[in-house]
Amino acid sequence: MWYVREPTPEIIVNLRWLAELPFMDATWFGFGHRVPMPMPMPTPPVEGCDFKTFLFLTPIIETDQRIAEALMVENDPVEILTVNLISDAEYRFIKEKGLDPFLDMLDEEDYPPIFDPKRKSYL
Repeated sequence: MWYVREPTPEIIVNLRWLAELPFMDATWFGFGHRVPMPMPMPTPPVEGCDFKTFLFLTPIIETDQRIAEALMVENDPVEILTVNLISDAEYRFIKEKGLDPFLDMLDEEDYPPIFDPKRKSYL
């Protein structure tokens, strides 16, 4: 899930790529996982935004949280994740300090729930 104002073609392409990636690499995604764009990457994944790493978090909108809690496929719970783009410096911060301090920073900075391609790095 990616909270955006407008589902542009590049947003849709990125969501499809992210959805297919676990099947290509025989992996899975969960809360806090980060996916850097493959290099060399000629342009960032979203025009107007220099961030190149996807961070997966759980929904913060209450109705989406309730949907996530109730969603099951073949009696297995399904985790809904939100897509967030982060800067290289924020990515390094998470690797060095951990996810919790980064989430605290997002709270302190009043991180917007809807993607803003013009957001500046918090570091």
